[in-house]
Amino acid sequence: MSLKNSSVLLVTVQAFAVSYLFVPSTAYAYVDPGSGSVIVTTVLGLIATVGYTFRKYFYKLKRYIMGSESEVDPEADKESEDRNGG
Repeated sequence: MSLKNSSVLLVTVQAFAVSYLFVPSTAYAYVDPGSGSVIVTTVLGLIATVGYTFRKYFYKLKRYIMGSESEVDPEADKESEDRNGG
């Protein structure tokens, strides 16, 4: 099998695999309120994680661009002041 034929075959298989994901199928399941709250909690947790990660890298980028006197995170400074009673 030539390289071109194998790549065409691979693309065809991938297209069928992806299209299979979008074909609706009947789910004989019941989603109770407890399951719904787990889904909502998971989505909110993911949103919080993405927000925190964005904030973390935003401050790293800002510190890189603007320059900084120290390499310490502003949150770490606040925590050390809280522990030291400052």
